[in-house]
Amino acid sequence: MKTVIQYLALLCLLGLSSSYVLMGADPEAAEASDEAIDLKALGDEMAGLWGEKVCVAEPGSKHEEQVISIACNAEYTSAERDKVLDFLFKKGFLFRGESYDIKGTTGHYWYRFEHREGNRMRSVFVRMHITSQGALWGSVKPPARVAVYIDNLATADELTAWQTLGIPLSFGLKPTENAKELAQQIDEYKQEAWLALDLRQGAFTEPDQSASVRDIIEQDLIPSHLKNSLEQTGDVWGIVVRDLNNIATTVATARAVFSAIKAEDKSYVLLPAKYNKALSTTANVMDMNARRVTYDMGGMCAKSPSKIWSYIRAKAGHGQVIVRFPANAKRCAHTLSRTLRRDGRTEFRPLSTFFGYAEGATSEKKAGAGN
Repeated sequence: MKTVIQYLALLCLLGLSSSYVLMGADPEAAEASDEAIDLKALGDEMAGLWGEKVCVAEPGSKHEEQVISIACNAEYTSAERDKVLDFLFKKGFLFRGESYDIKGTTGHYWYRFEHREGNRMRSVFVRMHITSQGALWGSVKPPARVAVYIDNLATADELTAWQTLGIPLSFGLKPTENAKELAQQIDEYKQEAWLALDLRQGAFTEPDQSASVRDIIEQDLIPSHLKNSLEQTGDVWGIVVRDLNNIATTVATARAVFSAIKAEDKSYVLLPAKYNKALSTTANVMDMNARRVTYDMGGMCAKSPSKIWSYIRAKAGHGQVIVRFPANAKRCAHTLSRTLRRDGRTEFRPLSTFFGYAEGATSEKKAGAGN
């Protein structure tokens, strides 16, 4: 085993730049602070986290920065990673970055920390060369989770254009005479139908007799407007507040909107991408199950649709995002269908799962969308 460890240590050191040199005592650093790091002692302590004769450590430097190189023939799962980070955090190190490269049973991990020495912060790098027959931390990357929301769907040809993507989609229905037919098609396609709620002033009365915000509140027009919209669309998963305007950005009107939604036994609410404190705070205070569109892709749809999937992947990382597309951007839908790569790096989910609904939980699919 000792021979194996020495061999791994040699591999680790050979992988470093030729500018690495073993560090001895630095008189200037010693004079600058009593808190100068003893790299050799620190490296030996870190190697000891795995037990005896499993890891070896060597101190060094690169471009005048301090480096600790560790070679191990051992496991490096999330438990070992947490142990290493906890050890360094307790010694006052500040985490500043991490990267890794895994090939088969070998993992290379590169960490950057900062540590205060006197009146200055100094970088300390930790390079780890791990050989393990077990799982290595980071070897299985969870895919990015993306919910694709298609806004203001009004016609069957728009539905067909977006359905060609072949992924789970959530459609915001525009309340029209044919909305129920579209909702039925969406259900047959095993997709989700939501209500795209229009809160512009002109939507509450005849276009030439637009009610003021004060009229809308005093005459209690929002509940009837929502009820009429739902009668046109039929049952839906939730409500989408389409954009920010003077009805959606004040506390009084936001309360009126959310109260009307609750009265219709709905609690899933999708808010616009652009943040508004009154709208978001009121949703939280009223205990609405609210999420916000992460990225509105309307602009990219018009200018550079071929770059959209790369953009979404880069932004999503390994988290989850909600992206909005305008339903009438049919050319954009065709481009997205051609450029979509189904390589497992992106997991597309219906919008309801981002609100906590478990797919396949019950036959009454919209039960969780109520209060």
